[in-house]
Amino acid sequence: MKKAILAFLFMSAITTQLVYAQTSSTKVPFFDLDISGSSGNYNGRTYSEVHLGVNMNFTEWLTWRNAAFKRFGSGGTEDDITGLDSSLRLVLSKPFSGGAFRFFLGPGYRWADPSEKNAGFAEGGLGLSFGRFSVSAGAKYLKYDKIQYNSAGAETKRDDLSYFLTLSGGAGLSF
Repeated sequence: MKKAILAFLFMSAITTQLVYAQTSSTKVPFFDLDISGSSGNYNGRTYSEVHLGVNMNFTEWLTWRNAAFKRFGSGGTEDDITGLDSSLRLVLSKPFSGGAFRFFLGPGYRWADPSEKNAGFAEGGLGLSFGRFSVSAGAKYLKYDKIQYNSAGAETKRDDLSYFLTLSGGAGLSF
């Protein structure tokens, strides 16, 4: 799984670099990094996640985010999940003196280990940007691909809602 994630990130970066039009008038760095944390409740158990994201900003209004994640469940190691979230975000910005308000919304897909936790998702949020630094908060709705069962053999719900806080910037690469 780790090799697949690294290969996907590498190919994503190469493909994006080849497709990106260097004549773009965007004022954001082409690549930037973020770190985020999220929390949620699934089938009566709480969990926390940590994400390390690479954002490819095609324009000021379109971003492709790929984030490696690790979920830590309250039920022990059987609730721990690792994987990759990949999403395409539409971004609306409203500049103000020294920064910008940002709203983002978009679909994505989660590749997880174990694969029973693979899921399509939709996410959205609000943020504030100041130069190369931004902070945002939002929610992510996940719809799992496969039916899942708890330790008693009963079918569990197939969707999940988590809330996140993201810090980004500092490191960026423009072309």
